[in-house]
Amino acid sequence: MSTLLELVSKCNCVADIELLAEREGLYEFVVNGRLVGHLSASDISALRGVVNAQAHPAFKFDDVQRTLSFSEGLDGCASRSAAVAELLAQMRSEKTWASLSKWRNELYPVYDGTAGIAVMIERAASYNFGIRTFGVHINGFTRSTTGELRMWVGRRSPHKPTWPGYLDQIAAGGIGDGMGAWECMVKECGEEAGIPPELARRGRFAGTIQYFARSELGLQPETQFVFDLELPDDFVPVPTDGEVDSFLHMTLDEAVDRLKQGEFKPNCAACVIDFLIRRGFLTPDTEPEYLSILDNLHRPLPHPAPRYNN
Repeated sequence: MSTLLELVSKCNCVADIELLAEREGLYEFVVNGRLVGHLSASDISALRGVVNAQAHPAFKFDDVQRTLSFSEGLDGCASRSAAVAELLAQMRSEKTWASLSKWRNELYPVYDGTAGIAVMIERAASYNFGIRTFGVHINGFTRSTTGELRMWVGRRSPHKPTWPGYLDQIAAGGIGDGMGAWECMVKECGEEAGIPPELARRGRFAGTIQYFARSELGLQPETQFVFDLELPDDFVPVPTDGEVDSFLHMTLDEAVDRLKQGEFKPNCAACVIDFLIRRGFLTPDTEPEYLSILDNLHRPLPHPAPRYNN
């Protein structure tokens, strides 16, 4: 059994990235003078070996400042992305990083705080570069005539490369290729739960959760755009793309029980806990670690965020 604070702390498990970088010799990934990620010493060593062996022009290494940056001449998103794609394809074929065995053919955007995208990187390598990633999580729920809320929860396919068989939101996914959060939400609802676009668009933006996670694959500072979608009583989600094995319709009390049993994927657990707080199911009177939970759900991140133009 876990407490709710232990669950969100497991997701937000990097307390001080500067201290961790100093202790473990992490390299900073820098673009246009801005910190955009961190790499472990072992990943840097493997990357350096491939770059040197192939005389590849993508990156330069500063061992005094412990930084990784792009080589001169790679000064735009297109040229940087092409150079990284070529290098990662080589590293995948040589099995340089274990994470590349989970290749997704999906590009994640990296932002440097200016307008636009600084570089696009294959999703499977995002952990190695320690870049800030973005996703959407959709809380699908129903409301009875008496006002009782129940959540639709997906059980991940046993064949998923990450967290197989764990509980998840009704739909969720990473935001790749510079897609907008709203567009991604509608897409994921259709792909994972068979929710038609006209119904998905009834969803309401409910804010964000942020955390700094770490796994055996690397570092993952992440922002999740959260949506709440109230569904008709007679609507039943259907797995459509192989990502989800089945769906469960559970009371909020049951959701809390399954959270504490450790059945939810960690960032999905954080999202459910955020939902329970916003809906008044968890309060300072019923949860003694309420404020610490909030701190872990809304972690400031040191990495640049996208700039949205009016």
